[in-house]
Amino acid sequence: MKLYEICFSPTGGTKKAADLLAKALQEDAVWVDLADSKTDPSKIQLTGEDIAVIAVPCYGGRAPKTAVERIWAIQGGGAGAVLVCAYGNRAYEDTLAELQDTVQKAGFSVIAGVAVIAEHSIVRRYAAGRPNEEDARLLTEFAARIRDKIASGKKDCPKIPGNRPYKKATEIGIVP
Repeated sequence: MKLYEICFSPTGGTKKAADLLAKALQEDAVWVDLADSKTDPSKIQLTGEDIAVIAVPCYGGRAPKTAVERIWAIQGGGAGAVLVCAYGNRAYEDTLAELQDTVQKAGFSVIAGVAVIAEHSIVRRYAAGRPNEEDARLLTEFAARIRDKIASGKKDCPKIPGNRPYKKATEIGIVP
C-alpha cells in the first residue's frame, strides 16, 4: 500500500491536520500540494491498492473551488480515500459531502472522513494552536480504526454528513 497525502492548505492549518493523520496511518507518504500552482494534478495516478488522505479547508461551509477543480484532475484509480475537512470558526456544513462527491468523481473510493478543528486562516485567535495535542491523540486513534478497516478488506463508504444540493457558495471577496 502506498499512502498519498493530497492537501489544499494555503495557510498551513489544513496541512497540519492532514500531516498528523497521515503520519499516524503510515510513516511515509507521497506529498501532493494542491495549493501550489506548479503542481499538475493530471499527472497523479493512483491504484486500487493505494490510500489517499485528501484534505481541504472549509470556506463558508464549502470546499474551496480551486481544490475541487484540482482534485477532479487526479486519476484516483479506485484508491481508498480518507477525507479531511479542517475548519476554524464555524460549522463545516457541506464541506465533507462536497469533498466526497469530488473525490468519487475523480475515481476514489471513500473509506473514512473526519472534520478537524484548525486555526482560522484569517482571524488567527479563533482555534489558535489547533490542532493541538488532544486533537493529535484523537487523530491517532482514528488512524488506528482506519488501519483496522483497511486490514479487514472493508472499503464501504461511511455516511458523510452534509446536504445535497450544497449550501449556496458565497463570495467573500478575500482569499486567505
